[in-house]
Amino acid sequence: MKKIGRNAGKNAGGLAQLVTRFGNEITQVVQDIHGAIANPFHLRGHDYTPAPMVYGLVRYGFRQVGNVASMADLLADPHQELRDSLDLQSIINGIFGQLLVEQHNRYALPMTLLPKKPPLADADTLVIFLHGLCMNDACWNNPAANSFSQWARQHYNADIRYLRYNTGLHISDNGRKFAGLLAHTVLPKRIILVGHSMGGLVARSALYQGRQRGDHWVNKVTHLACLGSPHQGALLERFSNEANRLLGHTPYSRPLMRLANLRSDGIRDLRFGYVLEDQWRDRPLDDPRPTSKVPLDPHVQQLFIAGSVSKPNHAHPRGDWLVTVDSALAEHLYAQANHLTRELFYQMGHMAMIEQTRTYARIQQWLDESTPGT
Repeated sequence: MKKIGRNAGKNAGGLAQLVTRFGNEITQVVQDIHGAIANPFHLRGHDYTPAPMVYGLVRYGFRQVGNVASMADLLADPHQELRDSLDLQSIINGIFGQLLVEQHNRYALPMTLLPKKPPLADADTLVIFLHGLCMNDACWNNPAANSFSQWARQHYNADIRYLRYNTGLHISDNGRKFAGLLAHTVLPKRIILVGHSMGGLVARSALYQGRQRGDHWVNKVTHLACLGSPHQGALLERFSNEANRLLGHTPYSRPLMRLANLRSDGIRDLRFGYVLEDQWRDRPLDDPRPTSKVPLDPHVQQLFIAGSVSKPNHAHPRGDWLVTVDSALAEHLYAQANHLTRELFYQMGHMAMIEQTRTYARIQQWLDESTPGT
């Protein structure tokens, strides 16, 4: 009871802080638009903005709204299921993750390898699942994934773990943290990574950075399966970025860019599938052009799975609004690559992929075919 109460208090305080920050941003946007309308010719020395006191009172009101939200959360039923709270926290982290960290907000999710227990001493293999944007480790709690985990335990004497992380941070940051986490974890002789969407990019980032640093754990990774990962970028983020760029063409719409630019660093990285800091550092936030690609790890067997909403054997299979087929298969990025297997499933949505039996049946087949002695 006390622990749940403390968690509610922590989450409520974090939400209140975020409401206040977002309210301040909205107020600043309104103030900027008002100023642009009142002073359309941008005359110097002329301040047409209403008295600062007015907007100060609005900001004060948002602080009070945040406080009310905090109190309402604290007064909620302490026996409620915590899963819903985690899902909301994961979504907010995905959208505003870097803001939460910048504010030292207690609502920010720390990177955690779950369940929190000592590794199995006699395990031969460690299988780690990495979730996608705005999600958490609970997404793997479905019959198809659970059946695969049970198969891995029996077939490879595997220990199963799940990574939970703040998906709003740069993929390169999460990759570095994941690499550091594995570097300080007792590991068996073999590691298999399974990442959905952004999770596959985080795994690739960790592998590359760990290899560059000379981490010993990377030599234990034999397989990486990426389920619907946007290796060439996500279509929706690209469209959103172009729409945001259009807002900057007039002084009246330009202030609205302020709100769109609040979206997380993790979401921005999905524009072109950036996995390293060198790809985004020193570049404009709304840069419409991709930068250099990151080579695949030549020592790890990799499986890229794409889902298409098209009917079987369609001449031009379509992905959904989240990830296109060619991006998930990295057809242009890695036209020819050793140790890379590609698989396309028809009539399979991006989110449904992690709950489909045929997804894990293909992973099992791939593991058996690419593992010596099986």
